[in-house]
Amino acid sequence: MKNLIISFIFILFASPSFAQITLTSANNPSAGERYKDISCDTTNITQGNSGANQIWSFLSLTRIDSNTTNILAASTTPYASQFPTSNIAFTSDSSAYSYSTASSTSLITNGIASPQLVIQYSNPQTYLQYPFTYTNTFSDNFASHYISGTFEVFSTGTITATGDAWGTINLPFGSFPNALRVKHVTITNDSSTIGTYITNSTSYSWFVSGRKLPVFTITYINFSFNGFPLSSIKDVSYSSNVSSGISSISTETPDRYMLSQNYPNPFNPNTKLRFAITKTGFVKLTVFDAIGREVETLVNGQFQNGTYEVDWNASAYAGGTYFYRLQSNGFVETKKMILVK
Repeated sequence: MKNLIISFIFILFASPSFAQITLTSANNPSAGERYKDISCDTTNITQGNSGANQIWSFLSLTRIDSNTTNILAASTTPYASQFPTSNIAFTSDSSAYSYSTASSTSLITNGIASPQLVIQYSNPQTYLQYPFTYTNTFSDNFASHYISGTFEVFSTGTITATGDAWGTINLPFGSFPNALRVKHVTITNDSSTIGTYITNSTSYSWFVSGRKLPVFTITYINFSFNGFPLSSIKDVSYSSNVSSGISSISTETPDRYMLSQNYPNPFNPNTKLRFAITKTGFVKLTVFDAIGREVETLVNGQFQNGTYEVDWNASAYAGGTYFYRLQSNGFVETKKMILVK
């Protein structure tokens, strides 16, 4: 569930507006989309200055890990009945889900759910109001009441969003002028019979024209219990692209399991991968680099029998040889593809 809550709330649309861009609801998260955030080494990485006409350079990011999140219609998820006002849900493992309401005026967080814990906000958290641009700011309160293990927890918090900077951001995969930086400060107080657990989170995310996701995010989180500091986390990640979800090519039952050769091949940076399954079951489609390291999971969930196609955008990766592997109901097949840059 790492970064799940942090990751999904950043999904917004950026559109040009003179020197800065304006976040709107034009491309709110939609069922069938998926996105990937790539975690990086945090050493010597800071958010830099606020204000107008800034230049931020992050050209030497070192990749550590990655996380792919699938966006689903909330009604199709296991906990839909507990989040009736949500219209979208987010998951990276088909076990834990985050629930949200995307509308023409805001993006609202309604809670999270997993086999271990369900948190429903009695007072939902407004993450962004639309339209939103440089110097805009707003604050919101949120609250929930839930059971964690044997403890009854009463949770309250505040969130403040500020368009605190704009300028040019330079990243390994491109330079983006007129980027808008949004600062979020979130303070959550979880109180039970044994005391109060406080989470203080400050995040900086850079949005650029034509992309749903911020291209770069820095997050700082501090934890304390009954006034005593416990630990802190710093997270640095980027997302170079939002890809559409899996397309159903045919609902007819194929006569055999099949993983087709990607096309085009070689490719730069987009390619399509098609597969067929003969019966309903769990399907996993994974991409590996030339030395066998997993770089991305494209499919990871339950599917009906049929034929499917998925787009892979490899703009965040170096050119070279990659392998993709399909696993379903005991069937395993691997093929090779070449990214040319």
